[in-house]
Amino acid sequence: MTAAGALNLHTAPQLSDALQPLLHTQTHTVLADLSGVAFLDSTGLTCLIAAYRTARSPGARTVLIAPSERVRHMLALTGADQVLPSCPTLDTAPD
Repeated sequence: MTAAGALNLHTAPQLSDALQPLLHTQTHTVLADLSGVAFLDSTGLTCLIAAYRTARSPGARTVLIAPSERVRHMLALTGADQVLPSCPTLDTAPD
């Protein structure tokens, strides 16, 4: 799944709608490419954490791919980087 632009109050529901079917499949890892995300607010962050929690319950995981500098800063500022794993590129993502 790829997201771009701003993840905020107005767009987080769209992200959630896109993620939910992926989180309820037999896939063990859901990859969220955030390289095109320029802005992340608390609503977008909540959406990502909810996806992480949903995936975790059946034993799957969510991995953020190439979060932008601003997104990485928000994740670090809130401590979410300790919970939400990320990889610098798709090639380095776990299977």
